[in-house]
Amino acid sequence: MKIIKTTLAALLAASLLGCAASPSVVVAKDVAVTAPVCCNAYSEFSWVPMHGDSIDFVIDEYSKVGQFSDGKSYYAGFALPNNVERMQVDVKSLMKSAGVFAPKILLLDPQFKPVKTIELDDFNVKPSNILSLSSYQHRFEMDQQTTPYMVIYSPLKYREGNITIPHPERVRAEELGLARPMVTDPVIQHQKFGSLELDLKPLNLRSYRADEFVVPASTKAPVNTSVNTPANAVVAPVPVAAAVTTQQPSIEKANSPKMLSESEAFYNAQIKAAVEKNDMHKALQLLDEAKRAGSSTAEATFIQLIKK
Repeated sequence: MKIIKTTLAALLAASLLGCAASPSVVVAKDVAVTAPVCCNAYSEFSWVPMHGDSIDFVIDEYSKVGQFSDGKSYYAGFALPNNVERMQVDVKSLMKSAGVFAPKILLLDPQFKPVKTIELDDFNVKPSNILSLSSYQHRFEMDQQTTPYMVIYSPLKYREGNITIPHPERVRAEELGLARPMVTDPVIQHQKFGSLELDLKPLNLRSYRADEFVVPASTKAPVNTSVNTPANAVVAPVPVAAAVTTQQPSIEKANSPKMLSESEAFYNAQIKAAVEKNDMHKALQLLDEAKRAGSSTAEATFIQLIKK
């Protein structure tokens, strides 16, 4: 029974790997990035808030191009949400028949200065199994005070490379203690595009004291101190609650910035993908996250999709 189960697992893993497991497949290698760069500084990058427990995304021809110290690259930028102080992040870059995005990660401080670099050599290679493809994987933490921003890109020297992964039949033989089969381990080419996943786990949430929301005295209504006020008159102070009420619209406005167009497009694409997979729970979760982040199009996109 154990042999049957292991054999079935190997066959399913091989089917997941698909054409990537066949050494006869020739994948076109085009790693040049000719599109113009979007920005002159990291502070001008577009950032996707890291809401929820996972984010599936692709880096493709519609992604932004950045100029890095080691050359141009398509990239994706992410930022910790305001209510998270510290977060554990697992980055996965999936190995498919078309290739794999060989990631390099920059963690930036609140002033958008790189403070930590995660190279490709820091990633582990996880073999495929029944439920998932082979992938590059790495776990790290982000902190609101020191590393609230993350950029994922792939420099030219990475894109020119490749990786050889174990053939599923060889893995099966090693697990069963059998002779090594006459198979060739597949070679996965590094590419400038790819599919990636983020698994997110907040470790500390940000808390606030009630007095942080009390409006400073300078914003209260002015006290009448003109010469017409009797010297012994008692001037009634403006209640704090009234002052807070007066300032509330501006506070709400400050906390609800308009979402960047790139973030709008990202959320709309994720909602569309979830609806097409009939995963309404995830679609509604993404819709809620997008609305909280300031999206003005996510709800209309969702309604239009479910009407089809």
